[in-house]
Amino acid sequence: MKKIYFLCGLPRAGNTLLGSIVNQNKNIKITANSIVPDILYYLCTLKNTDIFKNFPDHKSLNNVIEMVITNYYKDWKTNTIIDRGPWGTPDNLIIIKQLIKKPKFIILIRPVIECIASFAKLQIKNGNYTKHDIHPYVEHLMSEEGMIGKSLWSIKNIIKQKENYKLFYYDDLVNNTDVFLKTLSNFVGVKIINKKLQQFKVNEIRYKDHIIGLHKIRVDSIKRQNYNIHDYLPEDIIEKYDVDLLL
Repeated sequence: MKKIYFLCGLPRAGNTLLGSIVNQNKNIKITANSIVPDILYYLCTLKNTDIFKNFPDHKSLNNVIEMVITNYYKDWKTNTIIDRGPWGTPDNLIIIKQLIKKPKFIILIRPVIECIASFAKLQIKNGNYTKHDIHPYVEHLMSEEGMIGKSLWSIKNIIKQKENYKLFYYDDLVNNTDVFLKTLSNFVGVKIINKKLQQFKVNEIRYKDHIIGLHKIRVDSIKRQNYNIHDYLPEDIIEKYDVDLLL
């Protein structure tokens, strides 16, 4: 029986870097952006359909739902899996707590304004926006269905509901990697060693970054990416989001 933990990290907060490090270890793996929350959510929403209400066989559907995680990871050759996704959103949290008693959440965070600037930097570099017309893109990122907004919503709800979680920080990951990994090892009960860094791979699969991008890391060293957020974000965006949004 595999042990499952849940990584709820802000995008651009080092999730792929952390996965690349952890996945060099045999007995524990971190997933890519997981589709498991969506599988469970859509299966649960079948209970709201007319065809199910017309013949409400809850037990049979629940049998499928209860085996999703076990079956999804059946062929993964590891004992412990950290599934990365927005598990803390209200619906996802209700579902996972019905399946796993006292789930444990790893929350990886970075100042939100730095996460926004990282996305904006890439968009401006690719010629999709300029610093001065980036507003719609940022507001979508920060919406409840946006990449940052949904993750933030998930994290805040885990904290609000006083779930079993531990906060981890991007700066610690890049500046004090060994200490970070020791703390994480203690939280999940598996020793994690920082071996030679490679691009993210798990279950013999790599990201196809021509589709979404964002997942290539430096493999020569672990260090903080420093740049001036004022080069990529207008002042009103910085003023709006350069605050502690976890409060």
